[in-house]
Amino acid sequence: MAFPKEYLGYFVSELVERLQKSGKVKIAERTAAAEAVQRVLQEDFDKEDRLNQEVRQYLEQYQERIRRDAISYQDMYKLVKRELQKQHKITIVNRPEPGEGKLSRDKVIELSHPLAKALAALKPQVEFAEEPNEVRLEIFRQMQALLREERQMDQAVREKIRSQKREIVEGSAEWDILFRRYYSEELRKLGVA
Repeated sequence: MAFPKEYLGYFVSELVERLQKSGKVKIAERTAAAEAVQRVLQEDFDKEDRLNQEVRQYLEQYQERIRRDAISYQDMYKLVKRELQKQHKITIVNRPEPGEGKLSRDKVIELSHPLAKALAALKPQVEFAEEPNEVRLEIFRQMQALLREERQMDQAVREKIRSQKREIVEGSAEWDILFRRYYSEELRKLGVA
């Protein structure tokens, strides 16, 4: 999954609120709209989790050969994942360009389509004030804005960790604990409990 669960809940509710404020979508039942958005995002993240599991299973089958041929596990993982991604026609969540958030632009575009369809299916609780493609573009814009904000929050957390008196190596248990603690503090600033 691209986000911590706490942030995903905030992301969903904030996206629904911003869509309503944009005036392009009239939402009478915010809970139903948020559940639809959550469902679409979760289904997509689950699809990538299943892909990752398939890659791991494939590599387990050939682990002796990989070891014997002295192939880097990480390189092989990336290669197999790329091939399975093409085979299953899946856009991967976590391949953002520099300056983007945790989801790539392609992924946000891909997600905007089922999100627009899910919201359109909620008539009469959700009404589009604009053409469906305009609403989809607004979903894209709002998601991009939220992702930029999350990236800034992530960078602030990383800066806090770098500012410690001694160097803490990213990926270490201590780094992970600090990251979760500082990330939680940033979420509390946003009003997420």
